[in-house]
Amino acid sequence: MKNILILSVTALLMVSCQITERFYLQESGAIKYETELNFSEMMAFLYDEHTKDSLRQTGDFPLDTLINFADLQDFNQMSSDSISQAEIDFMRSMDKTKVHMIINDNEGKMIIRIEEKNMNAFNLYLDKMNSALAKLEKEDPEAAAEMGQSGLMKSLEVKFDGKNFQRIAKNQNKFLDELDDSTAEATRQMMNMFQYKMEYHFPKRVKKASIENATFSIDGKTMTVDVPMSELLENPDKYNFTVELE
Repeated sequence: MKNILILSVTALLMVSCQITERFYLQESGAIKYETELNFSEMMAFLYDEHTKDSLRQTGDFPLDTLINFADLQDFNQMSSDSISQAEIDFMRSMDKTKVHMIINDNEGKMIIRIEEKNMNAFNLYLDKMNSALAKLEKEDPEAAAEMGQSGLMKSLEVKFDGKNFQRIAKNQNKFLDELDDSTAEATRQMMNMFQYKMEYHFPKRVKKASIENATFSIDGKTMTVDVPMSELLENPDKYNFTVELE
């Protein structure tokens, strides 16, 4: 079941309707970073009653499971016809990443989660993943392009000096540049049907933020920004920001 889940991630990314990037900065300096892919609206399309009945017989529906990439030891047993070595190396680089999969009659979610004790450890881990992403883009551009449509193919760095927080991300995937004009435009229109949201939680109230169209919670500690998917992929710098805390 674990291999099936990992190999089906890309397919789920392609049909997900809402993607939420969440970042939690704790008072202690600890960090939790999540990307949630909510495909609940697609459940009727993905799982008809016959499929659900079959999965119930094998104990695979409903599903609420947490997978730790560090626990997966059988990447080498995967068929080279279904997954490349670069993709295997990319998954190995995610040894501190966990995937929470929730599938039932009313809900379909995949939550990719990273937790670290401090900012330095978080950025070191992301650096390792970013190197694997670059290798994937070079050696398996097709797999990189599919992941890119989820918004996951980005190089991310965060900085915090105790008062000022900075998000720095750039697109790791250039798949739109490699498509002909008509295909690229169709891809842009499809991506604009997706909903992408950035949700950042801070230990103190936000004094000011450099990003446009941000909304804030009543206590001022949570900042939310709705982002057009195509702009996020083609102009990632537009959605980098600095936040000053009180």
